[in-house]
Amino acid sequence: MIPSEELLKYLEDLAKEAHPTINGKEYSRSQVQLAEQLVRDAQKAIGTASQKPKLSRRRAFIVILEELYYNVPEYPKDLTLEGIHRRAAQRFEYMNRETKSFTTPAEVHPKDPCTFYENNGYAKARYKSALQHLVLESHRYFENPEAETSLKLLYADVRLC
Repeated sequence: MIPSEELLKYLEDLAKEAHPTINGKEYSRSQVQLAEQLVRDAQKAIGTASQKPKLSRRRAFIVILEELYYNVPEYPKDLTLEGIHRRAAQRFEYMNRETKSFTTPAEVHPKDPCTFYENNGYAKARYKSALQHLVLESHRYFENPEAETSLKLLYADVRLC
């Protein structure tokens, strides 16, 4: 019997391929992602679920900010990164420990990134890279489908500006 972690790793790698094939039979990416979700759900059901998904601190904050505030034009004035950090730490394991690089939610995930990064191409490229990772693997990180869709639309806009 294949250990579930090994199976998940295989399915994750398979989902990255353009035309996933197993033993000569081709599957769609959505079928592979569904199989991956079934394995995760089975792990949870029998109590062998693995650790939290690993994300950089910025990407974890982006997921939380997008899920909470995808449908509002601006972040609340009293919103702090400490509250976002607590929520993100419950769902994700941070891959980096850097805490000093961002001081406000708008620096982590601006509501209007094209304007925010208008004069800073390097920062925009790093932000775009963070979004790209989340968009490509969104089914693993998002619990709110509307926020997932919102992030995909935002990423498409950022790519064009």
